[in-house]
Amino acid sequence: MKNIMTSLILVSIFKNVVNDSLVATYIELINAVETSCDIKEVLYIYSDFINQLYEKEDNQNLFNYVKNLIYTDENILSRGCSDCIKDNNNLLDTARYELSLLDKLFDYDYSKIKTILCSKFPDYCETFGHLPIFYLDNKVKFDLDDILLSYRKNGYGDFACYCAFKFNENKEILPIKYFDTLTFNDLKNYEYQKSVIAKNTQAFLDGKEANNILLYGDRGCGKSSTVKALINEFQDYNLKIIQISKESFIYLSDLYEQIRNLPLKFIIFADDISFEEDDKNFSSIKAVLEGSLSNKPSNTIIYATTNRMHLVKESFSSREGNEIHYNDTIDEMVSLSDRFGIMLTFSLLTKKEYLEIVEKIANDCCVSVNDVLFKKAEEFAALKSIRTPRVARQFITDYIASL
Repeated sequence: MKNIMTSLILVSIFKNVVNDSLVATYIELINAVETSCDIKEVLYIYSDFINQLYEKEDNQNLFNYVKNLIYTDENILSRGCSDCIKDNNNLLDTARYELSLLDKLFDYDYSKIKTILCSKFPDYCETFGHLPIFYLDNKVKFDLDDILLSYRKNGYGDFACYCAFKFNENKEILPIKYFDTLTFNDLKNYEYQKSVIAKNTQAFLDGKEANNILLYGDRGCGKSSTVKALINEFQDYNLKIIQISKESFIYLSDLYEQIRNLPLKFIIFADDISFEEDDKNFSSIKAVLEGSLSNKPSNTIIYATTNRMHLVKESFSSREGNEIHYNDTIDEMVSLSDRFGIMLTFSLLTKKEYLEIVEKIANDCCVSVNDVLFKKAEEFAALKSIRTPRVARQFITDYIASL
């Protein structure tokens, strides 16, 4: 074990794993158990180790924790994971050696810890019997080929752990840890719209030509929810979504460069976008959608939602033609929506469609469907002055709460 401890200092590829605070404390604990003559030092390190383990690993299984670290680690293998790595024997041999060291470290018989402590400090055996336990269920060795396959399929770091992200004005891609669990089954009606976006997304995932999509319609009709549900429908394909604000569109080329070489597929999601006539972001998004010198990465597609058909808030003065080249001005304003290959319209519901959705949601929630329910649903919609899927769901929530 002493030789292993020394060799771990030389770890380079998986250095992040060895330097992880919990792993480092575990290494410190093993070293203290075998070498320290200070009982307080050993117990302090043991307590610190258990505290960190409880905070980070629900099952107190250290091996599972370390395995997750390795499979999500950002290192030279995960960043450059491609076919060319297969020919780099020196790199692969180093990786296998480092994994063998980690295997041996976690092959350590942790049950010996209390035995060793009792032999070194016999007066404290009763205390050692009350030390919290942890697990090292290391029945399977770390397999480099499996790890490389995971890097190619899932990416690394936060990309391997989460499906949804936000891109902010600091050019950072931040994970959304608690993403909406909506599925297509939760979204009632609009079957045509769902089928079109699903078909286009499947083509994108299959490496075929696919269109950017603009989802247009009134508020509350399910445009954003459809995109969110799409991610959950295709979760087995490791499809990721990155939400970008209108203000961050000027940095879209920077986002492209961060994800261009990742072995993943990304939907760039712009929610509820519209522009003033003199908006500086207008030209930026036009350029990145089509016509800029920098090519859009093949692993990205743009889905956007809006309440405006042409995305630009058009004034009466624009229509009156204050400029000499009036038609050029109008063409400029509508050209943005033209750059989406597919436009899906989400229209307001008729009374019949609204009550159909109320009935479907009620059935999902095991609520009795009758004339009284429909009457109350209509009254609720009248108060909202609109019939939409959102209002239908709000009504059922309110109705159940009143029972």
